[in-house]
Amino acid sequence: MITEQRVYFTIQSNRLSPEQITRHLGMAPTRAEAKESRRGGRSGCPIPPRHEWIMDSGLSETASLDDQVEAVLSRLDGTYARIGELTSLGSEAGLVVFRSFEPGPASTRLGLLLSEETIGFLHKAGAHIWIDEYGYDEEQPGDGDITSLGSL
Repeated sequence: MITEQRVYFTIQSNRLSPEQITRHLGMAPTRAEAKESRRGGRSGCPIPPRHEWIMDSGLSETASLDDQVEAVLSRLDGTYARIGELTSLGSEAGLVVFRSFEPGPASTRLGLLLSEETIGFLHKAGAHIWIDEYGYDEEQPGDGDITSLGSL
């Protein structure tokens, strides 16, 4: 069963602050974080390693991945050329798809279909897609160890 899923678009930069990215795109992110603005809980090291500008889907975590992808790209409509300018200057941009699973039969469809329009947007923006999914190791139930199911 999926315990959490979300889709967001991120622009990361070593050089440009979230405010500079916002000005360049002409739109505010739903979340942003300055480089090394906090300490990691386990390591105590400064994180994140780069400035982050993030646009969330605005939908609940129960919405399908397809709907969340469409919502994120709708929010970014008309910005792919400006995002492409940022990536050509060294920033990194990507669509992040995150899901976390727990043991048991899946209650929702587990696949994801990226439309030609979605792939075209990412291509024009010079962006990648990162699919990050985690599940529990079913060979040792109850031990709480998380095993990666895959990343594309």
